[in-house]
Amino acid sequence: MMMFNLDDCIACITSRSAKKLADCFEKRLNVYNITRTQWIALYYISINKTITQRQLADRMSLKEPTVVRLIDKMEALGWVVRTNGEDKRIKLLELTEKGQKVETEMLDVAEKFRNDVIIGISPEELDSYKSTLDKMLRNIKNG
Repeated sequence: MMMFNLDDCIACITSRSAKKLADCFEKRLNVYNITRTQWIALYYISINKTITQRQLADRMSLKEPTVVRLIDKMEALGWVVRTNGEDKRIKLLELTEKGQKVETEMLDVAEKFRNDVIIGISPEELDSYKSTLDKMLRNIKNG
């Protein structure tokens, strides 16, 4: 009978790895006085031009109240503005000129981080890794 080994558990390996990568990326961004979560929000707002708080929460896998607090801070920094949608309860998010500048500058930091992380890994290996993770997520979605 085979015993369960936590160090061989793919979920634990993935979680530990994701945390280490996130922490390392966070440190690189902190030099510029921005958090990883703030940059991710700037990125998603930027690529969508306008996005609702709920859509942003979904994209970032965060609860909506967490995104509201995040946007409050980013609005205070002058990076984001909220406007009312057709339905007054829906808040649309847009980057300010300052927010666009920060997002663009941090895009270079993110690109360098990505390149540093994938040194020595072939495009085929990356595709295989992404495909395998996708299959695992589909497996747990169905179970």
